[in-house]
Amino acid sequence: MSLKRKLEGEAEIRATAADVLHDIIKSKPHHVSNSASHFIQGVDLHEGEHGNIGCKSIWKYSLGGQPYVVKLVLDEIDEEKKFVKYRAIEGDLMKEYKSITGACHVIPKDNETCIAKWIFEYEKMHPGIPEPTALLDSWIEASKHIDDHHHGIKK
Repeated sequence: MSLKRKLEGEAEIRATAADVLHDIIKSKPHHVSNSASHFIQGVDLHEGEHGNIGCKSIWKYSLGGQPYVVKLVLDEIDEEKKFVKYRAIEGDLMKEYKSITGACHVIPKDNETCIAKWIFEYEKMHPGIPEPTALLDSWIEASKHIDDHHHGIKK
């Protein structure tokens, strides 16, 4: 029985926020807490430089009111496709998943909107481990908050 899975979700954002979302996820992850502090409380650079392949950062976040920490390494950037992929290497996620990656792909939809597509690929430690739907839902919501924050809309 394979415990490898893939989970995807999307958020519609304004086209004018597409570059901003991509840039924040890629090279300014510490800015996520400016617009989605209920989810991401902080991101500290551990090694390398934000926005460079191989950089490592420590993310402090909350899910369901519980605090968590994860160390991520930036594995992939595609500027043309506005694609960024991180891989967890230490922290709370590694207690339930043998491996887990998270990617954000910003896809043009029309002149006014884009899709922020989130993709999680993971392998659970055992069948009783839940799917990371709360993590996916939080990133979808954070994408909308980043869009609103960029456009000066307070929530």
